[in-house]
Amino acid sequence: MNLSIRSRVRIILAVAAIVPVLAVGSLAIYRANAEVESEVVRGRLAQVSALASSLDETLQGARRSLELAGAWWADELEVGETNSPESQRVMHRLWRRLHREVPIYSSLSILDLDGNTIFGKPLEADPNLGAHSFGGFIGDVVYDEGAPYVPVVTQARNRAGERIGVLVARIDLSFVANSLEGVPLGKQARLLVLDGRGQAIARTDGGTLSERDPTLDLVVQTALGRAGEGEARAEGRLSIYRSLVAFQSRRAIPWVLVLDQPESEAFALARQAAWDTAIISLVVLALVIVLGAVLATQLTRPLWLLAKRADAIAEGQVHTDSPPLSAPGEIGVLAMRLEEMADKIAEREKLQAALAHEDRLATVGTMAASVAHEINNPLTTILGYSQLLAEDKDSDHPDSAGLLLIADEATRMKTIVSTMLEYSRTESGTTESAKLQAVLQRVQALLSPALKKTKVQLALQLDDELPAVAAGSQSLQQIFVNLIQNASQAMELGGKVWVAASVVDDTVVATVSDEGPGIPPEEQSRVFDAFFTTKQAAQGTGLGLAVVKHLVSEFRGSITAGSRDSGNGACMTLVIPTLQSHGEQE
Repeated sequence: MNLSIRSRVRIILAVAAIVPVLAVGSLAIYRANAEVESEVVRGRLAQVSALASSLDETLQGARRSLELAGAWWADELEVGETNSPESQRVMHRLWRRLHREVPIYSSLSILDLDGNTIFGKPLEADPNLGAHSFGGFIGDVVYDEGAPYVPVVTQARNRAGERIGVLVARIDLSFVANSLEGVPLGKQARLLVLDGRGQAIARTDGGTLSERDPTLDLVVQTALGRAGEGEARAEGRLSIYRSLVAFQSRRAIPWVLVLDQPESEAFALARQAAWDTAIISLVVLALVIVLGAVLATQLTRPLWLLAKRADAIAEGQVHTDSPPLSAPGEIGVLAMRLEEMADKIAEREKLQAALAHEDRLATVGTMAASVAHEINNPLTTILGYSQLLAEDKDSDHPDSAGLLLIADEATRMKTIVSTMLEYSRTESGTTESAKLQAVLQRVQALLSPALKKTKVQLALQLDDELPAVAAGSQSLQQIFVNLIQNASQAMELGGKVWVAASVVDDTVVATVSDEGPGIPPEEQSRVFDAFFTTKQAAQGTGLGLAVVKHLVSEFRGSITAGSRDSGNGACMTLVIPTLQSHGEQE
């Protein structure tokens, strides 16, 4: 059988995919099942342990409260007899206080040393109560008409250590059932609290209290003999248990918490995880086979696509929306060289378009300079007459505001015209020199009043000896005035502007930085373009930094926009050639 290369590649890829996917999938199913079962058991153990700890803490807290109440009662009885009216009032007050602090107590009985009841519900005679009673303990569960309770017994001793009597309080165990109501359980799961005899104190499955469940007898005995929580599996059920015995070392409470559930429901998540893993493995296998078929098809297409791309370039279609052709081996190298050739052709076209654009801009600039020069004189006339007319009008004259507005707008238009004329000025061809320290000192004196009004501080940080720079003092003054004014206008609430200058490799590097919001990185390369501005329409023309860039280029310097090292504020860096370096270049 003569198979094509495409068919052979598809068969090889299918075999290479099926074997590892089946092996890895089987291992993943086994491990997922085991790990999910382990996590289910671990979570149930933690849940039962937390419930047991909470119950023990509640019971032991009630016992300690009864001991404190007995001590208080014994101290109060030092001044009276147990059967006196005053003593009865003290015992009533004791019961109200105890019931308020421990609401789970349902009754309180107080016995003398002979075991006779002197307060509360009478108790049956018991030789263990009275003078021979144990110091303090929680008794076994007692069922009174189906409702469970436990007695809490403690001796009452005065400050001298003498026994005065015995306090016996009942704890209503309905609080145990209430604590189980909000516990999240799985499907067909039940939670039981059993005493040491296996009788139910509280349960969530609706069964009868005090009823024994023989299937849990072994679980109860195992739990009472262990120091911690554990699990048991029998007859298809999972039982998680924890006893309260391990929490106390002195006459602990023999209760056991059991969380019981069929294994099929307890580990349903494990089975679902196994099914999910199997389905995912099959989906991955199908995807790998499909992708292998696609890959086999793609391996036969590169040469055809390469020829099609070459024909398009030959027809002048250099730009294309499709991604560059990629292929393995020598075909890929050839495709890369073809794309490099296309990029060079595209660069040549861009260069030609840029040259044509520059020619158009130069023509527009010349025309703009001529128009600006011609309208300057009419603007001067408008400004003069509007100011003259405004001076003849009183401040409350109806035409006064309009004339002042005309004068202000005419002034703004003259500023724009002057800026355009300055921007269009060509190089003089002469080399000027200036002392940067003197220029910056004049700029500081010139701008100090205006900066003071806007609460802006100007700080000069100059080297002691700066060489003469190859730039005119008027140009430098205009440059730094523009840069400092821009920096101050960026700080609406005032701040500080730093001007620093130092010698670096036969040039003077000056920086103007501020504490304003700074310049976004995407706009740093555009701030020197003509008419580009971030200010409102009535606050700027966008020609200030363009003029600065023009003036800097006249003395063969450079200027860049960036951010301060601290990241807060803008920083303009100006590189000015020294007079010596300018002469060497000439």
